[in-house]
Amino acid sequence: MAVAHVLVLPYPSQGHINPMLEFAKRLAAKGPAVTVVVTRHILASIGEPATPWAPSASPPSPTATTAAASPPPPASRPTSPPSAMSARARSPISSTTALSRASSTTPTRRGPSPWRGGAACPPWRSPRSRARAGGGRRRDCGGGGGGDGAVGIAGDGEIGVPVLRAEGRVVPDPRRIRAEPVCGSGEEDWVLFNSFDELEGKVLTRLNRHFRARAIGPCVPLAPTEAGGTYGVNLLAAEEDTCMKWLDAKPPASVVYVAFGSFASLPPEQTAQLAQALLSCNHHFLWVVRASEEETLPPQFAERLKEDGGSEKGLVVKWSPQVRVLAHGAVGCFVTHCGWNSTLEAIGFGVPTVAMGLWTDQPTNAKHMESAWGVGVRAAAERGDRRGRIVRAEEIERCVREVMEGEEIRRNARRWRASAERAAGRGGSSDVSLDEFVGFLSAMKGGRQGGGGTRE
Repeated sequence: MAVAHVLVLPYPSQGHINPMLEFAKRLAAKGPAVTVVVTRHILASIGEPATPWAPSASPPSPTATTAAASPPPPASRPTSPPSAMSARARSPISSTTALSRASSTTPTRRGPSPWRGGAACPPWRSPRSRARAGGGRRRDCGGGGGGDGAVGIAGDGEIGVPVLRAEGRVVPDPRRIRAEPVCGSGEEDWVLFNSFDELEGKVLTRLNRHFRARAIGPCVPLAPTEAGGTYGVNLLAAEEDTCMKWLDAKPPASVVYVAFGSFASLPPEQTAQLAQALLSCNHHFLWVVRASEEETLPPQFAERLKEDGGSEKGLVVKWSPQVRVLAHGAVGCFVTHCGWNSTLEAIGFGVPTVAMGLWTDQPTNAKHMESAWGVGVRAAAERGDRRGRIVRAEEIERCVREVMEGEEIRRNARRWRASAERAAGRGGSSDVSLDEFVGFLSAMKGGRQGGGGTRE
């Protein structure tokens, strides 16, 4: 029987590569040959593959290949507008050279299946906000222009966009960001979302009226054996042993974990307010401050931390193995920028959040965490200095206290964790959707149309 071959093209940043790798592994476990294309720069950064992924039996591993591209700006401090980064990434991954190279390195006699992963979508896309389903054969990735198909958010009040601004950063007006039809076109198209039905069923139902929209997430290793191993790649060096040993010495649900992803940067004033809140709250904290952001720490922070118990009170690291940290029982709260990966990881491991959405889809995710899903509290910003709006230390401390001491939020977080595990587990909604997609690939490989359609 012919084996379908899927080419997976992640947007070249850590936050996109890792969930796409998880998707590729799950897909390969169901039979198709899978090739993941990354740039030479990224492949050189990650080196040899780490611990292989193994759910119950070892699936075929996705094949890695490269597309020629000059090294991008360091992930820790991006300087180009997102539109420029997207254009820069699109050229090499769409080239015929990349496609033919991928085809020749996989164990199949024929070329790739006539389906390509929609990973060239820019990182600010979100199926949760708006979906433009235009007429004819145009297909969008679940974000951007026009109000048609918009699904409301539970609760009242505006979503402030953007919440925080960083001086010297190129941050586009989110109202100008529009979706582009990069997910393919035609009746055979599928759009797979890193989400799950119970979390975003209404949005998926609306999208599915126009094309095959399926949720196949969370693309995070949720099982204990998976979460305890190596997840994806780290383009930034994680202080793994330091983090895990420190957490092992802490009581259950006693640690506030603070991380703002690999992309976002806080202005110095905001960093100072966050530092003050962490020192003032009566909880241990693990704070990720990338090397490029260390200069924003207040000069007196290290001295004050030492006076307040030093590393016993709090630990500051340049990078952490976030999935392992969130899976650790000592973590009781996650102060997050609400990127979609961090959002799903918090939900998947049942960790309540203090939501500080920065830009693009993040304020929307923060709103959902509080109003729609009840798994977190949004920290309210106020007018700061010329760099924009600032969340004050007192507000952060209030939110941390509410999350660490609030039983209802913890109960909701546990419920959503169980829902995520069911969806991603064998026979769950996301697993069934992936089976449906594999059936479609097999039918296409055999020269037949079929294998799924729109669902109401």
